[in-house]
Amino acid sequence: MILSRIKRYAAIATGDYEKIFAGMKLPVLPQAAMKLLDEIKKSDTSMKTIAEIISSDPGLSAHVLKMVNSALYALPNKISSIIQGANILGIKKIENLAISYAVMSSLSDPKKEGFNFDLFWSESMYKALFARKCAKIFNISTEDAFAAGLLQDIALPVLLTAWFDVYKKVYKVWINSNDRLSIIEKKILSWTHAQAGAWIAKRWELPDILVCSIGLHVANMSQLKKLQLIPSVPAVVALSSLIPSKEMDKQALFILYKQALILGLNMSQLLEIFEEVDSVFQEITACFDIKAKKKQEISKELKEILS
Repeated sequence: MILSRIKRYAAIATGDYEKIFAGMKLPVLPQAAMKLLDEIKKSDTSMKTIAEIISSDPGLSAHVLKMVNSALYALPNKISSIIQGANILGIKKIENLAISYAVMSSLSDPKKEGFNFDLFWSESMYKALFARKCAKIFNISTEDAFAAGLLQDIALPVLLTAWFDVYKKVYKVWINSNDRLSIIEKKILSWTHAQAGAWIAKRWELPDILVCSIGLHVANMSQLKKLQLIPSVPAVVALSSLIPSKEMDKQALFILYKQALILGLNMSQLLEIFEEVDSVFQEITACFDIKAKKKQEISKELKEILS
């Protein structure tokens, strides 16, 4: 039932934007990653074939080995074989790792004043780890939550490059404001980067669960509850989107806490999520070659706010 609703929403989220975004030039995803995703869709694929495709791309190979040897898996011995690493990760993890690698390697730095590309990916990774931990608590797909959390804002680098003439009014207001980006977008453009991101993900033929999660990441829990998407991957990704970006905003953290309650997380669980994310953040960002900016420990800030 959840999957059916997600597929239906993915179609709705991207159906009305073909005219709006007509002419937008999208980055091309790496050939090896796309070949790997096509291979995974086959019912008769083998891990040997998958490992051979991974091995054909040094960047993708490095990501697989770094991930399987990371703190997320905590294996007793280091893995150096691609096929062994692929077998440990499994098809689903390999699929989402390939998607993440493909998108991250394709998007370029917009080089706009006030936009830090390294910080953008650092904060995206923090949100991805948060979404993954939330998903584990609700017994939903942790790998989909991680990939969707990481890619939720993929439209931003595209809008700031291919569509900056249209988007610059929004951007100039946003970098000088404490308002949420989606609120500013609706006032100026009537659409959001979430909708643009869903359209981009659909054009890249990413899975419906990622399209839907990207398109819904600016929704609040009450809206998701009406859509019967609590708990779900889109819901945990939407909660992750509320993590303060520009600075440690206490009001924003309180809003996140109130939304977490609607999702079904209590204070103890929320603190546990942040503590775990804080503990693995530096190591996981290194797996993706992200120059991480160490975030202030949110769990401590949250405790102070609610004490």
